Amino acid sequence: MKELQQIYYNARAVIERIVNGERMVLIQRRISDGVPTYFEFPGGCMNEGETFIDALKREVLEETGLTVTKIHGIESWAYCEGIESVKPYSVYQLVQYWTNPAGEHFKSVGIHFKCEAEGDPLAKGDDSESIQWATPEKLRELLDEPGMFGYMDRGAAETYLSDANN
Repeated sequence: MKELQQIYYNARAVIERIVNGERMVLIQRRISDGVPTYFEFPGGCMNEGETFIDALKREVLEETGLTVTKIHGIESWAYCEGIESVKPYSVYQLVQYWTNPAGEHFKSVGIHFKCEAEGDPLAKGDDSESIQWATPEKLRELLDEPGMFGYMDRGAAETYLSDANN
């Protein structure tokens, strides 16, 4: 087994909004090396010393132009003496390492937060485009079509769809 060189921690947002009386969730298409790839929820890597909550707000603003106004479960959030304790919506980890183009080996751990945000989505954000509100039906279609929805967000999307049916 190759030696692990890096673990990336990610904060990711499942942003819900009621649009014309219908529940919708914000999705975007990831841009990698200048090329549009799969759809996903907004979010990304935390900066050194950054809390999950601060990273979540920063990533949502950078990628979508929206400002996070409410984080569900935040009532359980605590930050004390350098320890952050949060109540996530969903969590993922990359169990096996990946190798980037530079040959570095890494793993990824991400925490999804269900939240609300205000503003109008950008046409194109930081490493994202096609930022749009999707119905639960549209989200299901993307999940069912191979390669159309990001692997890191599939669990959170399935949780959201399960919640949307209740």
